[in-house]
Amino acid sequence: MEQLVSRLIKNPNKEILYTFKIVIIGGGGVGKTCLFNRFCFNSFNFDTSMTIGINFHSINLKIRNKEDPSKVVEKSIANSIFDFGGQDRFKPLIPKFIGGANGALLVFDLTNPSSLNQLNFWYDQLIHHADGHKIPKILVGSKKDLIEEKKWTALKENTQITDFIKKKALDGFIMTSSLKNYNVVEVFKELNNYMLEKIKKPYEVFS
Repeated sequence: MEQLVSRLIKNPNKEILYTFKIVIIGGGGVGKTCLFNRFCFNSFNFDTSMTIGINFHSINLKIRNKEDPSKVVEKSIANSIFDFGGQDRFKPLIPKFIGGANGALLVFDLTNPSSLNQLNFWYDQLIHHADGHKIPKILVGSKKDLIEEKKWTALKENTQITDFIKKKALDGFIMTSSLKNYNVVEVFKELNNYMLEKIKKPYEVFS
């Protein structure tokens, strides 16, 4: 990881101000890898086979000063994004995978309510291995394209979801569709902005 950060900072074409480690967590088959692939590579694969181990990719995002947003400067933040296989056989890898995270996306499947309950385990792991009380966390409801508009409106007011957000002190809830590329970039932007606020920096993502 140190070599990666060093290489990014020395990139002569962009000035990297900060590096953030983001972990995408949740049960198996909830859409974590689709979210990862859509954001990192703008691709979607209909193959529903589960992730084996860990996917990793680094991507840079442009930032600007919030106090003077009209002044665009060539500065960026580097995101090191980790997508972890949710199956039980990979759980021994969790401490190294989650350790050092600066932010987290907790993903559940909107079409499978029980997948929200699975996030209790992942939240506890985040708290235990990444000092999770101190880092920004966003709840992500995936596969919005499979939800009818009427049900989508009801989900916004679902007490199970709102109670989970309140109990875990999460920073937000966003519904996404990796298939339709809906809110994918937005959820990563929002998490990055929360991470910048956390370290008290006057920047925001604008790309």
